[in-house]
Amino acid sequence: MIVDQHVESELHQLLIEDARIAEQGIRVVRTEEGVSLVGEVESTERRDLICQVIAEAFPELPVRCNIGLTRVHEPHDVEEL
Repeated sequence: MIVDQHVESELHQLLIEDARIAEQGIRVVRTEEGVSLVGEVESTERRDLICQVIAEAFPELPVRCNIGLTRVHEPHDVEEL
């Protein structure tokens, strides 16, 4: 499948409008093979769901899932006001 502006636009629209993911922080980057999804999410489950939704919608498109995990931890110091 050739990735042109139309396909790229459909991918962006799916990421934003699909109620299961509604993700605005993921970028679609064209590659020689297909596309790469780039960004960060809060869990492996969310990352896997995003990649699954894209694969289901575009089964013939090679998709590399380069979505990282946001590192979230409790603050070490207490903020005093």
